[in-house]
Amino acid sequence: MSGMQRLFLLIFVVIFCAGAVFAQRDLGTITGTITDPQGAVIPSARIVITEDATGLTYEVQAGDTGEYVRPLLKPGTYTVTAEAPGFRRVAQKNVVVVGGDRVGVPITLPVGELTETVQITAEAPALQTESTVLGVNLNSKAISNLPMGGQRIFAFLARLSPGVIPAEPGARDAVGGGFSANGVRSNGQNNFLLNGVDNNVNVIDFLNQTAYVVGPPLEGIGDLQVLTSGYNAEYGRGAGGVLNVNLKSGTNQLHGELWEVLQNDKLNANRWEYNKAGRTRGPFRQNQFGAAAGGPIIKNRFFIFGDYQGTRIASSGGSVQNLGYGGFYTIPTAAITRGRESHPPADLSRTLVTAASIPSPRRR
Repeated sequence: MSGMQRLFLLIFVVIFCAGAVFAQRDLGTITGTITDPQGAVIPSARIVITEDATGLTYEVQAGDTGEYVRPLLKPGTYTVTAEAPGFRRVAQKNVVVVGGDRVGVPITLPVGELTETVQITAEAPALQTESTVLGVNLNSKAISNLPMGGQRIFAFLARLSPGVIPAEPGARDAVGGGFSANGVRSNGQNNFLLNGVDNNVNVIDFLNQTAYVVGPPLEGIGDLQVLTSGYNAEYGRGAGGVLNVNLKSGTNQLHGELWEVLQNDKLNANRWEYNKAGRTRGPFRQNQFGAAAGGPIIKNRFFIFGDYQGTRIASSGGSVQNLGYGGFYTIPTAAITRGRESHPPADLSRTLVTAASIPSPRRR
């Protein structure tokens, strides 16, 4: 085998196996008990769990006590079907699983022929009976529709959870969406996960004023969990909150989004301190734009998804916010540079500081 053939084989193996590599905290569990109309357990019932978006199926068998457990399920919406000899088949639809969650789906099988199927289309109860975790879960629809203003940074969504407030004044990650959960300081005390994998910055000074490494665009997020207390020891690391982000994936249906968020000095209100000083707002233009798309490569087997986001800012006044990470940059004009180098120094009190258009350094 030639070197080029070995290279193509290695690339194929990496791509093919990538779908099977998951972090435990990225996955969920469905569990429950199969009973008859009188409440007696039905042992050895057959349970088939189907992911609605991809058609992937998982089969388990109930034990002698009628209980079943199926771990390692990707976040998504599932249909749980149970059947046993002498009973009608029952299908429970709209079972929503999020990363790290444990969903209870008990099923009662009516007496009848196995060829008959009873479909339960109502959504599963929202009450969590299988876990003591406190926090909030946000799906992709909620994330895309929430008004984020100029701070389209996923970490700001953590503030929607009870017990979470913005980072303490002066915190190094305050600009990038830092938060305090249940009174614990934000600096280094929160745990950021991306698809269940560590996404924390391991330096003290937070060079980009964020405590996380990768900041995905909102439209690329499938669901987001904020855990504030009661979570398992597997999360570890911090005494504060856990922000677990699961990215979207491809499905059997082609789907995608295009977006642009426009802000400028004509649409945005003047800054409060400018109004107080009687100043008008200088030129300002900000464009955040991007696209996300996904679909099947092999139906029910192999899928693809990707996204892109760019940020362009042109402003005046001395500082430019980099929304990719949340940091600020000050850019002097050529006049200021010349004035600093002149002898004696020039009077720059009326020199306008302008900022060039800067793309966000974050790319994924």
